[in-house]
Amino acid sequence: MGKDLDMQKGFWEYIRAYMNNGPWFDEHGNHSESDTFIKEQLASNLRPSDFLTHERQLILEKKAALGRENHLTPTDYISLAGDLYLHPTHLIQDFVYDTAKRRARNRWPEIVLERLRPDGPTTRLIDLERERGLDV
Repeated sequence: MGKDLDMQKGFWEYIRAYMNNGPWFDEHGNHSESDTFIKEQLASNLRPSDFLTHERQLILEKKAALGRENHLTPTDYISLAGDLYLHPTHLIQDFVYDTAKRRARNRWPEIVLERLRPDGPTTRLIDLERERGLDV
């Protein structure tokens, strides 16, 4: 990619924004102009700090479905214990990710902002590297 640090950071932010915001595909993997399917998938995606709550909800649903006192399997115990043990770590992970997302928006290099314009970029990345006098 880029030869200097600023250009590498810019490319990384461009790739990160691309991965977080698009492209859009339908349930069959075909390109779609609509982000409906992606939003459905993201809505069902749990943050790490939600794992414990989700596991408890699954256990309660299992208890209601089976209608008996002893409804937990060894796997349920292990999953619940693991989620309980890792919950503080997951809270920290969510905090760090949210902070990084919030801070990154205000620090994008101009090259990234130009590439994220609604009407598309006006230059090619290869041209920018050549303009800076970098070997490609």
